[in-house]
Amino acid sequence: MPLSVYLEYEMDQTVYVTSMFLLAAGLSSIFWNPISNVYGRRPVYIITVLVGLLMSVASGQATSYGPLLAYRCLNGFFGGVPAGLGNAIVSDLFFTHERGLYMGIYTVIFITGGHIAPIIGGYIAVNLSWEWCFYIPAIITAIAWLAFVLTVPETLYLRSPGQPQRTWMQNMTLQGRANSARKLHLIDFVRPFQMLIYPSVLLPTLYYAVAFSYGSVLFIISSASLFAMNYQFGPTETGLLLGIPITVGSLLGELISGGFSDWISERRAITRGRRRPEDRLLAIIPSFFITPLGIIVEGVCLANNTHYMGTAMGIALASFGLQIATTVVYTYTSECYKPQSPELGSIINFSRQILSFAMSFYALPFSAVIGVQDAWIVLAFLIVVFFIPLIPLYFWGAKWRDEIGYPSFNSDL
Repeated sequence: MPLSVYLEYEMDQTVYVTSMFLLAAGLSSIFWNPISNVYGRRPVYIITVLVGLLMSVASGQATSYGPLLAYRCLNGFFGGVPAGLGNAIVSDLFFTHERGLYMGIYTVIFITGGHIAPIIGGYIAVNLSWEWCFYIPAIITAIAWLAFVLTVPETLYLRSPGQPQRTWMQNMTLQGRANSARKLHLIDFVRPFQMLIYPSVLLPTLYYAVAFSYGSVLFIISSASLFAMNYQFGPTETGLLLGIPITVGSLLGELISGGFSDWISERRAITRGRRRPEDRLLAIIPSFFITPLGIIVEGVCLANNTHYMGTAMGIALASFGLQIATTVVYTYTSECYKPQSPELGSIINFSRQILSFAMSFYALPFSAVIGVQDAWIVLAFLIVVFFIPLIPLYFWGAKWRDEIGYPSFNSDL
């Protein structure tokens, strides 16, 4: 039985089950990342992932709309931590010249997880029940959590002179704070928003939030109703038409994004004699063309009721361009302000999730008023608008950073 039928709610209201998860996931890293700077990445991961999988089980147990929304919010608040903290861990582990490649691997994995889900989710809903769409992820998460507990060490490394380094056993058994010299303060929870005063953070974050909302989440929240209306697809076919192209597009996009941005950065550094983070922005240029094009292709195909392969091509193109933007934005901002990587992950994750949440309220009503083709063209054009400020950032970003100054917090990370 479809979830909307079981809950006795319309599809445009049932989609809030996903939207509320996105909202809570965006808020989660604002809360948890400052804690990880004091107590360490490992304990935050272990605690939040465990509670997140329990909330996934609770979601499957829900019998009405209200409790399901509540459990999904808690699921996002705890389970969304890896999406906001991952870039800090990459920055902990890898040098600048490696960071594009490994940041790309991280981003493609956490994004692709949500893209693969619709492929198998349709089969689960049809052949088992909607409850198992929550139980099976909980089982997979439980396996990952156990592997994390047994194998993943603490990555937080204190760089200040005289700071005592903890032993491997202390970190693995969660003994005390990973950063014994630091205490948690209320201001730590607003540090991510403080990073928005820097153009090298604000402008890429805004662009990426818009691109993510319209180049990924737009397809996810609209597919059930639009594919049913245009192609008479059920959950299984919808999952395949959404999941396969969005996954393939992401994987292909990552093949050229992470390593390519590292290559550009290295070549420009050799030519100039010094490294400049803005060189990485050259690698984002394909995203400017491909992501809006993919959105427009899907809108045109849906409006004209073409073969579903045209729709799949549009989704794949947008996903391809979005993956390029994802890797470059995370890598560029972390290279500009490495000690503040946890705050950067928080604000980027927060921005894209909040905008995606808001978009779920107006995208389908907007398309119902002016038509899906025109609506999708407008949304694609907004991506172009938010890309334009990256052009002056490329030329003057380094100058602006020097004039504004650098954050003083997290100097020990």
